[in-house]
Amino acid sequence: MKTRALILSLSLLSSSAIANTYNNQVDVDYFSVESSNIIKLEGTHYLQSVSTNNTAWAEAAFMGRNTSVNVSYTDFDGDISNLVLGGDYYNNDLFFGLDVVYADVDGFDSDTSLVGEVGYFLKPNWMVSVAASEEDFSDTLVLSSKYIATLGDGQFVNFEVSYKNFDSDIVAAADYFWSPQSSIGVSLSSEESVNGTIRAQHFFTPSISARVEYVLLDGSDNGVLIGLTGRF
Repeated sequence: MKTRALILSLSLLSSSAIANTYNNQVDVDYFSVESSNIIKLEGTHYLQSVSTNNTAWAEAAFMGRNTSVNVSYTDFDGDISNLVLGGDYYNNDLFFGLDVVYADVDGFDSDTSLVGEVGYFLKPNWMVSVAASEEDFSDTLVLSSKYIATLGDGQFVNFEVSYKNFDSDIVAAADYFWSPQSSIGVSLSSEESVNGTIRAQHFFTPSISARVEYVLLDGSDNGVLIGLTGRF
């Protein structure tokens, strides 16, 4: 009886239309592998309200082409910290992204770098882009493509592929949304350290979501990521 009541409550939360727009998003991620722990906190402010109408909710800002500014802080097991200040700008079919990355390694010097990305929308939900860091431009060059297909009845499929110039690595991913709120996906990588991931995300309300990701690593124990998102 209690189990049935819990399932009913979650269903009501998932379908409740508390709000279909938001201007701010806060993400908290915890990643654990072997004896190491990584914690990331990120906040994003959108200059225009983001609508979840007729979108995959996790991809609403991309599908709506919403300009934003963001800040994130990542702690790598207390030994390394990363502070990123960035922004995404959309102008019709053009996309521009810029991040200022400050890295501090315990016992060593800190470093600041710039990472830029330029993209173009070939179709409403299909963007191709090129990104690189101002340090070692050719080695950090990444070519990417992202496309979200609308299947109807509130279902979507997200496709992503990237080519990394340094080691000629390819990373490909796909997410299936059986409803605007819920998705499951996989990624495959030719990189030396990461073989791929299996992931899922669900919005319990338009404002709250949880995600989990199982990361397949090469030469060590696999990792698990747990994340929460809040929107307002």
